[in-house]
Amino acid sequence: MGWDIVLIGLIGGLVTGISPCILPVLPIVLAVSADKRRKPWLVATGIGLSFTLVTLLGTLILSALGLPKDLLRWAGVVLLVLVGVSMLWPALGDQLERPFARIQIPGWIQRITTGGGSGFGIGLALGAVYSPCAGPVLAAVTVAGATGQIGWGNVVLAVSFAVGACTPLFFFALAGKQIGTRADFVRSHRKGISYGAGALVIVLAVAIAFNAPAALQRALPDWTSSAQEKFNASDRTRNALQQANGGSAGNAGNSGSVGDGSLESCRTAAPDRLQDCGPVPAFAGLEGWQNTKTPVDPRHPAKVNGKQSITLVDFWAYACINCQRANEHVTKLYDRYRDSGLQVVGVHAPEYAFEHEASNVAAAIRDQGIHYPVAQDNNFATWRAFNNRYWPAHYLVDHTGKVRQIHEGEGAYAETERLVRELLSAANPGIELPSPVEEGGDSSNDATSSRQRNPETYLGTRRAEYFSNPAGEYKNGTHEFAKVQPEALHYSLEGKWSLAEQSIRPVDEPAVLHLNYQAKRVQLVVSGRGEISVAYGDGTTRRFPINSDGTVDILRKPEQQQGELSVRAGKGVELYSLTFG
Repeated sequence: MGWDIVLIGLIGGLVTGISPCILPVLPIVLAVSADKRRKPWLVATGIGLSFTLVTLLGTLILSALGLPKDLLRWAGVVLLVLVGVSMLWPALGDQLERPFARIQIPGWIQRITTGGGSGFGIGLALGAVYSPCAGPVLAAVTVAGATGQIGWGNVVLAVSFAVGACTPLFFFALAGKQIGTRADFVRSHRKGISYGAGALVIVLAVAIAFNAPAALQRALPDWTSSAQEKFNASDRTRNALQQANGGSAGNAGNSGSVGDGSLESCRTAAPDRLQDCGPVPAFAGLEGWQNTKTPVDPRHPAKVNGKQSITLVDFWAYACINCQRANEHVTKLYDRYRDSGLQVVGVHAPEYAFEHEASNVAAAIRDQGIHYPVAQDNNFATWRAFNNRYWPAHYLVDHTGKVRQIHEGEGAYAETERLVRELLSAANPGIELPSPVEEGGDSSNDATSSRQRNPETYLGTRRAEYFSNPAGEYKNGTHEFAKVQPEALHYSLEGKWSLAEQSIRPVDEPAVLHLNYQAKRVQLVVSGRGEISVAYGDGTTRRFPINSDGTVDILRKPEQQQGELSVRAGKGVELYSLTFG
């Protein structure tokens, strides 16, 4: 079993463990850990063990027994209420924790922790209601558990994710313990604080039962979003998840150049440009359609008010905070363009066992103000047909049934709206569209707008998309390129170049990269030893010696400007990407 699986699971869990998603359980962890009888490590261990078992096996066991899918969640809530009651009446607490205190713990652990099993049962209850933020690691574990396709890779991934996610909770529990044992005020008012903590646990347990903390989580900024995006998009993460699911490492996300007619080729594409991602897969196994009398099929979209329609297929889960934030934008988009031909289908793929229940999904649809059709994908049949791996994720489908954009995670709302307007206009020439709902969502703001600048531009074949050379020539191997004038915000190659998945390098001189830019700063990511020279539009030329791997500032201006420049690369130098500021 590759160590990458362990590492990716740990990192994915750690990123989740410091995100706003821990807020519902954090006050409880702090409150119960302040009790001198409880061991922080046992509280955290109970959370991790319970969460892992519920995520991997909860759905399978409940289905096999014919029990409601939200039974474990409600059991956890009831246990938390009992914990709160026991903090108000300690004698009851001793009776409740006595079964867990009988668990045989190895002697060396008892010596380190001074013995006792207090806190483990509370951890088990918390783990049953703990709902970390969604991501590809948790998605891989959840889908494996829900479909019964559990292998050793999934088990290792689940355990390492739980360890990573619960590590921050352990330190919070440790902090609560230190406060409880060292603060003079706490020591002198222990009984009153215990009563207050018990009341707090009861209140928060009831709040969790009714998903009340979600509003606060949605309102808070996600301070881990940047780290999550980089982690989720990395090839190492994708390869490790593919290996955990029984595939071979090394090929994840590598299905050719961007927009080559496959879904995989579009997952890493910039969201501000229409792609050819191939035909939309057929829906499979969807049930419990809501907000519609008939199922929606994006392969054969029905006309809306006599207009050709396009479809946004949105994968979500109602307890996913990221999804809740994204749903607000998707709902606004649907409400604004539904009469112009936009259809939205919310494919609800449950992240946790309790999200299988139709009544829970219906309540979430009502509470979150969702008006578009939603169907449940409890068996993940449609999820697997799309090879989806993320909550939230959407697939924008044109009126012919072809996927034109894929976006995973939150964000890209204005970019998506511009593409929606572009597809509606293409499907219905002459249509008058309403004003945009997002700032910058008007597709009439073309690439030369002063508010635009070049997106990050990868030069290797795996993620290259902003090139003006013929697409058939831009593939792995050595190629001779004729000079081509680059389009706005694009580049082109001239001369003989060797192209690889991540980089390009010159073979014979002259080998030139022509760039049409709009920015005030342009950086080139390079490696190797040699020299590059840059010719600017004003006729000047500047040479840059390359002595180390990294970035080179090839343009820096006080204000954003539009122009062209040409990079002549010498032998021994490899070019990876262009970034703009």
